[in-house]
Amino acid sequence: MYPSPQRPGSGAFVCQQVEQLRRFGHTVDVIDILGSQSKMNYLRCTLDVMRMTSAVAYDIVHAHYGYSAYPAMFRLRAPLVLTLHGTDVLGNNVFERLCTRAVSHFADAVIVVSEGMRRRIPGTVIPCGVDLGVFKPYDRDKARARLRWPKDRYIVLFPFDPARPEKRYDLARASVERLVQEGIDAELMTVVNVPNGEMPWCYSAADALLLCSDYEGSPTSIKEALACNRPVVATDVGDVGELLSGIAGTRICPQDVGAIARNLREVFDWSRSSEFRGRAAMAKYDQALTVNKIVEVYADVLSNFRARTVGRRLLRSG
Repeated sequence: MYPSPQRPGSGAFVCQQVEQLRRFGHTVDVIDILGSQSKMNYLRCTLDVMRMTSAVAYDIVHAHYGYSAYPAMFRLRAPLVLTLHGTDVLGNNVFERLCTRAVSHFADAVIVVSEGMRRRIPGTVIPCGVDLGVFKPYDRDKARARLRWPKDRYIVLFPFDPARPEKRYDLARASVERLVQEGIDAELMTVVNVPNGEMPWCYSAADALLLCSDYEGSPTSIKEALACNRPVVATDVGDVGELLSGIAGTRICPQDVGAIARNLREVFDWSRSSEFRGRAAMAKYDQALTVNKIVEVYADVLSNFRARTVGRRLLRSG
């Protein structure tokens, strides 16, 4: 769950956390497990974890995603913080959910990104943040010219991998096709594995972001779109209700082609006469604030870990 040359958009939110930690003066080393390529990579990574934690006295080992905690269990002399992101807790793979629940008991602290996830697995709720210095609005026409997207057409942005069935690309495509059948000149733009720095241009070029997933933790794409002052139409998953609460020009709708098409049309109509102002609502999700909360978790975990270590030493010496 980390950007790579082959998958520059993968785990960008984790990369942003790492960069913010470094800006705060913390030293961070990263192991990219590449678990999406092969589950065996989690096993292979165990030796890397043992080697690195034996060579360096790390204060914290922070694993992102349930399976990643298994190689992290072989760390030496450091407490473990585990962040769960959504599919590992809410997905359809029962085995994965059971593995995640089991390994969470071995972490010194668990972070989840939404209240819905905390109802499944206890933890501190810290939604992934958004870098407001990167995700900011650009002129729509300039963004479309840069991307070579049609100038005079409604663009619905779908920034998810169509190969992931839970993202419901089929529903997104059918909904935009319904708009076209109704005489609206609209197009669905699918954006996958785009470098993080290019995504603000994609959001700025769109008329609306569409999310119609079966489940989510705390969808970063919605925060990024709002930070770029772009309307959102989404199904009621994860913390979407909280993210969109009170923001005029956004819509929450059921997983139904007709309902999604109708809400997209309403957003298009609303945008003609009103200026969308979603960015202000994202101030509380600024990446610096998010990482400060994570650092507070680190401090608590490290304090408890050191106290236990001293206690064990006293017990042995006694």
